[in-house]
Amino acid sequence: MSSLVNPLQPFTRVVRFLWAATAVGFAFGALMTLYQSLTFQLCFTTSRVLSSGPVRPEEYRNVVSTYPTGTRICLAEATWWDQVLGFLGHAPSAFATAGAFLLLVLLLEHATRHGIHTDATADRVRRFGWYLLVALPATTLVEAVARTWLQRRATVVPSYAMDFLTEWDFPWWAVVTGLGMLSLAKIVRTSAAMREELEGTV
Repeated sequence: MSSLVNPLQPFTRVVRFLWAATAVGFAFGALMTLYQSLTFQLCFTTSRVLSSGPVRPEEYRNVVSTYPTGTRICLAEATWWDQVLGFLGHAPSAFATAGAFLLLVLLLEHATRHGIHTDATADRVRRFGWYLLVALPATTLVEAVARTWLQRRATVVPSYAMDFLTEWDFPWWAVVTGLGMLSLAKIVRTSAAMREELEGTV
């Protein structure tokens, strides 16, 4: 009977749990990053393989470990700007993911209180779709540029203007889901109009 009263359950509970877990995980990660930046050397991983053979010390200013799929660089004496770039190299997408869960929680709670087939719900679904389309790709792009910039500061190997594209982990799932949310918003708006017509007829 409760499922008939609130058809959005248990999905709302799951999303609320994921939002809480994401917020706690992000806060813990931010504290750990701050602690490591104050007590340890700054390390980051780039997808670019900087050396296919033994590491040549003259090409690097810092400690480097090469792997078949990338390179891990540790800055022994990182500046404050290196720390900023290191933070921007992984934190923005965590912010964006937490924001996506928060928007989804607010959307579901609004739909639970005011109904699914309303113009206000359609507007919230549309905003959520645009958020996924813009925020997630933009934040992962910022991370790619930050990691590439940090790599240039840490090494003296040749680099190119478009190197950030190899670092860009493009969130295709966010684009596909965002487009789906925009289509769903149109469906909800149409159903809201039909509901108003039926209520007016009755």
